[in-house]
Amino acid sequence: MHQPVREGLEDYLAGKPSRTGDFGNHLKACMECAAELEILREQARLVGMLRPSEILDPAPGFYARVLSRIERRVKPSVWALLLEPTLGRRVALASAALALVVSAYIVSTEPFRMTPATSPAIAAIRELPQQGTAATSEQDRDVVLASLASFQE
Repeated sequence: MHQPVREGLEDYLAGKPSRTGDFGNHLKACMECAAELEILREQARLVGMLRPSEILDPAPGFYARVLSRIERRVKPSVWALLLEPTLGRRVALASAALALVVSAYIVSTEPFRMTPATSPAIAAIRELPQQGTAATSEQDRDVVLASLASFQE
């Protein structure tokens, strides 16, 4: 498409007369521009057919239905889900069940060992002199030290 047609194309398609006489003269002389202009005119006619003949108003309650549909599709936040009472009960029950299972596992897998009566504390207590004897604190220390030093498992 040549320059004179490009400049006056919008006015021509809108049905306004061209400002310069170059537009009409160029269309008479250039068959390529005339063919392109005919294609554009046909396209404008087809687009014009899409316009409704009268202005249509939406049905009553249309806007209210659209707004309610939008409100229903809004995703709740994570905090709103946590504040829901049924979810809170389920989380509490699940936590209690998990604590019960973990404690049962720990109790069942840990071997239970009885400590023998020969532990250092018990051995030291056994060899301490009976109360009522005339042992001094120095002797008590020596007995405890000797008990601890001679202890064998």
